[in-house]
Amino acid sequence: MGRIVSELPPSTIADDEAHCQRCGLWRTRTQVVVGRGSETARVMFLAEAPGREEDKTGLGFQGAAGQRFNDMLAFLGLDREQIWLANAVRCRPTVDGKRNRAPRPEEIQACRHWLVRDIARVQPRFIVTLGRIAFEAVTRETWDPARRAIPLYVNEFSLEVFAVYHPAYLIYRRDLLETYRQDLRKLRGVLVTAGVSTGEPRGPWAMMESP
Repeated sequence: MGRIVSELPPSTIADDEAHCQRCGLWRTRTQVVVGRGSETARVMFLAEAPGREEDKTGLGFQGAAGQRFNDMLAFLGLDREQIWLANAVRCRPTVDGKRNRAPRPEEIQACRHWLVRDIARVQPRFIVTLGRIAFEAVTRETWDPARRAIPLYVNEFSLEVFAVYHPAYLIYRRDLLETYRQDLRKLRGVLVTAGVSTGEPRGPWAMMESP
């Protein structure tokens, strides 16, 4: 299957998305967290859903999770201006409008409309999925940790998916940091081989590398 092509200009897509009522999450959100970044990005990063800080600011990956995401990008030799960043679900899922919760299947399915449009708009070469929900939203396949850090071709979009753990996972599982860095080394190798421009690894995770 060839690449899908968006039938609407970017400004119209963003406006439509900002007023979305395709599922019940619109009733408790502060705002929709739309996809952002370079519209010529070769790599899209897809997370799960906005949390409290993202819902307040309208920006993806803020707070403690955002710092770990920035560290991840720095280790890959990338920055936010080079990539496209989006969520599988664009509105914050909560319990009674207060505590975060995982998105429900019907919410993921309703929001896939916007994911498809993001892919059409940017036409990335790779999608890096951050966690189970992002992986399943793109591939429509069941997540298995054994599929982590292995490129998977997705016929629907004519691109490859590379799955890693959600960076917020490291807040609770610091013992997984070295495993995470190994996965990112593999990802960087895949990107470089495919001709995706990356800089030298930098940031706190790069400083942990052996000389």
